[in-house]
Amino acid sequence: MIAFPCTALDEMATTFAASRSHADRDRLCEAALPLVRRIAMMVRRRLPQHFSYDDLIGDGCLGLLRAVDRFDPSFGVSFESWAARIVRGSMLNGLRRMDAVPERVRRDARALDHARWIVAQRTGASPSERDAAQTACLSTSKLDAIRQANRLATLSIDRPPAGDFGAPISERLVAGQCDPAAEASERAFRAMIVAAITALPRRERAIVEAFYRGGATFGDIGKRLGVSKQRVSQLHGRAIHVLRMKLAALAADL
Repeated sequence: MIAFPCTALDEMATTFAASRSHADRDRLCEAALPLVRRIAMMVRRRLPQHFSYDDLIGDGCLGLLRAVDRFDPSFGVSFESWAARIVRGSMLNGLRRMDAVPERVRRDARALDHARWIVAQRTGASPSERDAAQTACLSTSKLDAIRQANRLATLSIDRPPAGDFGAPISERLVAGQCDPAAEASERAFRAMIVAAITALPRRERAIVEAFYRGGATFGDIGKRLGVSKQRVSQLHGRAIHVLRMKLAALAADL
């Protein structure tokens, strides 16, 4: 029999077991949160990348609440040992709920794989599914369930396809639209250009807009403004120089 309290958690758990007050319960839950995070980190290390650490924490907290409410010092175990088993079990149950394939089917699939290995070792050849199923004592219905589970198996886009050691699936997908970050950057750049052109003197702004948006030549623009083509070229060059200076200043402020 373990003597209590052994740790600060044990002391708080014993206090709550005697008082059953909401304040003592809240203090114990808050003090035990690092235990939940530690267990979540250990479970997360053994999972593929697409599993969420936050989901493990959420399921673990539910397990912690059950552990707190059911703990009794007379059990003869420390609160940490008691809570760790329930928290970990709650996380694993949460993972099972996310799995579309029942555990019994996965268990049969593992038995089938083991039977394949046994037959291959004995005969030196790769056995058929039915031969392996007979060795594993699996019925036809169980073999059909395993086949169905294999068709339902989900793939993580953060990992390469089965049998492939190249780039993950996410890096091979072709987006159906522009990259949001690139599109936002282009919009911001266009807004900078519009602001810089708007700040130009009226005549120079008209030249830039007519040349780049209207496709007019310097000669056509000169006729509209009543100046020579050479003068339009000079004003255009001055406007471009001013735009470059303003855009450089705006970009430096970002």
